[in-house]
Amino acid sequence: MDSLQDILAARGDFKPPDEFKAVREYILRRYKSNSFVKIQRDALIVTVKGSALAATIQMERQRLIDECHLTKKLVIRAGAGR
Repeated sequence: MDSLQDILAARGDFKPPDEFKAVREYILRRYKSNSFVKIQRDALIVTVKGSALAATIQMERQRLIDECHLTKKLVIRAGAGR
């Protein structure tokens, strides 16, 4: 029986989707703040520090979706990140 590490190694290298990098760079460039991005089922979860930043991003949600070419549902959260 193959180990999980062997199975995953055989599948090739794993890179995060382009959406991850696009959203992180957008938030860093526009708001000069770090963010944590993850995928859960069909949603892209973006966690930022502070509710003020989360609210600002929420108000400009459509712009972020358009500029980053997002196809998944976008969820903005305020919190520590991990």
